[in-house]
Amino acid sequence: MTHYSQGPIGEQMPENLSQHRMRFLLALLFLFLSLDAQSQPEYTISQDGKPIPITFESRGTVIRGLFYQASAKGQFPTVILCPGFPGNNTDVLALGASLSKQGINALLFNYRGTWGSEGILSIPNSLEDVIAAIRYVKSDRAVRPFNIDTTDIVIIGYSFGGGLALLASLSDTTMRRVIDVAGGDLAEVARMMQTRAEYKRSIENLLEEGISSSGFKSLSAREMFTDVFMDSDKYDLVKHAEALSHKDILLISGWNDQANTLERHILPLFRALQRHGAKQLEIEVFSTDHSFKNVRDGLTQRILSWLKRSQ
Repeated sequence: MTHYSQGPIGEQMPENLSQHRMRFLLALLFLFLSLDAQSQPEYTISQDGKPIPITFESRGTVIRGLFYQASAKGQFPTVILCPGFPGNNTDVLALGASLSKQGINALLFNYRGTWGSEGILSIPNSLEDVIAAIRYVKSDRAVRPFNIDTTDIVIIGYSFGGGLALLASLSDTTMRRVIDVAGGDLAEVARMMQTRAEYKRSIENLLEEGISSSGFKSLSAREMFTDVFMDSDKYDLVKHAEALSHKDILLISGWNDQANTLERHILPLFRALQRHGAKQLEIEVFSTDHSFKNVRDGLTQRILSWLKRSQ
């Protein structure tokens, strides 16, 4: 919300000015005051404390999201929150609401075909949507109204969004900092689907349930991993470890996570980053499952301390 300073618009004008001239001078004065206010803006969180609906484009399709605006004055660091599957239309692990109270902007968006966003849900489309979100928070459409510090933008991805966050960071060399919370390596999922029939059925059933119950516009569950099967190297986080090793990365997992297990999805990437000499790499493992429900406060505090440390 932008607050404009009050000017002497209500002051009495000389009686000898024509009504037309009065309106003209008032218009000029209002324009001057507005331009001055825009040059020195003061932005605060919306008065009711609720996030602000936003839209941006990804490959010509409209992506819908929410912007949790920092509850302070000045230029703010900003996090891009990439949801898991099937996502939601509120928050990601309650991070948006929590971080905004600590002076950090947070953008939550919904992938194509989900929760009101246009287009078709697919893995390559979702990756493009994360890249589009990066462009959005660095654009004038977002920087001015939300007073974003474009030198301090972090991508945080959860589950499905965790792997996408890391991959999307490779599209922009200025995106140095990434947090992967229980993220899945899509190439590893595809390998397991190709070698384990039961696992393949469980993944397809999970996808089908999420798509049908939420009314998404999506590829079918069987088609969802087609692009990953055809070009697994594109999505293989371990094979991108050398490029990722130059970034500042926090990996977070749960000891009891049976969806994206520590052994198959987090530790292989951690070890690969170490092999490539990653100097800004941290890992945190909580006593929790994939939902992180019993450690939400601890999760938020760990992320917040990492964000503050990295500023």
